Amino acid sequence: MHRKGIAIVSLLALAAFLLLTSFASAQQSGPKLMIRDKEPDLGDFYEGTDIDYAFTIRNTGIGELHILSVRPG
Repeated sequence: MHRKGIAIVSLLALAAFLLLTSFASAQQSGPKLMIRDKEPDLGDFYEGTDIDYAFTIRNTGIGELHILSVRPG
């Protein structure tokens, strides 16, 4: 009977450890880039016309977001 008790306690401890580590990894997902209006409607314009548009970029994750480069798509 003593071995059953040790086995049950060990299984409960393992289950608690796995639950806590999965919760911690979900909380530490790192930075996450969110861009509002990825494809904005710029209306009609002539070829060769300069167009200015400001994209709103937000870090919705946890941790510092580093933008290392940007290229037109």
